[in-house]
Amino acid sequence: MKTFRETDIRRRTLIVSFILAAWFGLLLVRLAELQVVRHAAFRARALKQSQTQVRLQARRGTIYDRNGRVLACSLPVFTIKLSPVDKETPAQEKEKVRRLQSALFLTDKGAADILESLRKEDSFTYVKKKAPLEVAERIRQMRIPGIGFDEESRRCYPLGSLAAHVLGGVNSDENGQAGVELSYNDILKGEDGRQIVFKDNKKRGYESEVIRPPKAGHDIVLTIDATIQYFAERALARAIEEHSASGGTIVMCAPASGEILALANFPTYDVNSYSESRAAWLDRAIGYTYEPGSTFKIVTAASALENGVVGYSDVFDCSSGSITVGGLTIRDHEHMGLLTFPEVLINSSNVGTVKFALRLTPPEFYATIKKFQFSERTGIDLPAEERGTVRPVGNWHRTVSLPHIAIGYEISVTPLQILRAMNVYATRGWLVRPHVVLKSPEMLSTEALYPGPEQRILPEKLADDLVDRAFEKVVEEGTAKLGRLDGFTIAGKTGTAQQLDPVTRTYTATRHTASFVGFAPAGRPVLSMIVVLDNPKEGFYYGGQVCAPIFRDVARQVLRYLRTAPDKPMPPEAITAALLRKEGP
Repeated sequence: MKTFRETDIRRRTLIVSFILAAWFGLLLVRLAELQVVRHAAFRARALKQSQTQVRLQARRGTIYDRNGRVLACSLPVFTIKLSPVDKETPAQEKEKVRRLQSALFLTDKGAADILESLRKEDSFTYVKKKAPLEVAERIRQMRIPGIGFDEESRRCYPLGSLAAHVLGGVNSDENGQAGVELSYNDILKGEDGRQIVFKDNKKRGYESEVIRPPKAGHDIVLTIDATIQYFAERALARAIEEHSASGGTIVMCAPASGEILALANFPTYDVNSYSESRAAWLDRAIGYTYEPGSTFKIVTAASALENGVVGYSDVFDCSSGSITVGGLTIRDHEHMGLLTFPEVLINSSNVGTVKFALRLTPPEFYATIKKFQFSERTGIDLPAEERGTVRPVGNWHRTVSLPHIAIGYEISVTPLQILRAMNVYATRGWLVRPHVVLKSPEMLSTEALYPGPEQRILPEKLADDLVDRAFEKVVEEGTAKLGRLDGFTIAGKTGTAQQLDPVTRTYTATRHTASFVGFAPAGRPVLSMIVVLDNPKEGFYYGGQVCAPIFRDVARQVLRYLRTAPDKPMPPEAITAALLRKEGP
């Protein structure tokens, strides 16, 4: 028979055994959780504590102008960082931060933040981001304990604000934000690499390994010519100052190919400071819409001729100086008397234009407008292009809209859309897509990307006759006489449009949009150009007064630069002056 003591010992042994079994069971469950259920999560945490992955920035591709001049490139820079050092005293830490502050011109707050990070034993703290090579080398030579350098790149635009709206700009991570930098970002940026950095128990890196090297971006060549761009920007800035205009645009194109040779806007900005230039970001050439006024008559005239409602010998009585249609009174800038169809265009008579436009039906006129692809993007390879506005025929006012649209009101366009429309005459009837990128090693050939003329929209004879009989004479004897250029025949059209008052929503006589669009030489065009000034003041606001002379001055420089031979005899006095300067005619 067991004694009470033996029974008590057995009971205690069973209790202890049960507790040990339960403890081992819990331990097995915990081990299963750690080793099986949550293995991946704990492994990731351990790896995170002992190593980290660092992005290796790829070099962004270089952007060149059509002649190989660098417009944008990426330069090597270094991010300087500081890590804690074992057994370093507070005094030593303070001294090395003081040396860095002196060498890098850090603020007192910046130096204090670095010192605080060292004392908290953070793995590292940034001292200077994207420091130039010479600065990084100077710091390297100081041999400061714990200092480190990460090589990166910084986008640089050697010509500052030149072609700002074409180039656009990048953010701090070198991703395109506007212009070519944005529209061709995937080609330019390349592929970033990855690097593993192994860390000790104090989170300090002691070894690294590149697991994927960075792949540099591809270079691209623009259609822009830096010299022609400079001519355009300088002329535009001078015109803005002279006429106290609110803004302006000059776009120049090679009409046959659609290559943009220059695209200048005001206001503009230094692309190196893109993030600070928000007020000047607007690309007026493609992102600004306006009522074109009389430059739109190049479309109205084509519609009337193609639909057979007018002939070159038709005469229109414009002597009253005004015409009233459906309660809308449209006026000329002066009384003009009897005008033939070409003279209506040469003298930019609103009255004459309305009279021949009223022979069209709204659907006929609308069909021509759509053939010129107004209210559609031109397809230029730049971001944020506006479509403009042309209301469907069903939304036109029964009597007022057609005459109003005929003279360039009740619609909105971009400067590039009007330039493309004038290019139809320069190419003898073809509608050509404009573009700013010429080629890239990783892209298709220029011919494949931009296959020249996309479609014929006007008969060749119609286009040639309008140029010969009307648009050349606009410059020789009409509203653009101030745009005449010795030795060269220019074809073009002026435009002056009243602007809407944003408060009263009526047209005001105090604010205007002035413009001129044309091409030269008229018989074999090598350039076409549009000049638009927003609200010119100082007493002059007609397109023929303020924009035609800008066209003349820029065209003179560019034609000489391109070594284009004159297409008509030079005046004797011009030849003599050129010989005296020892220049070619």
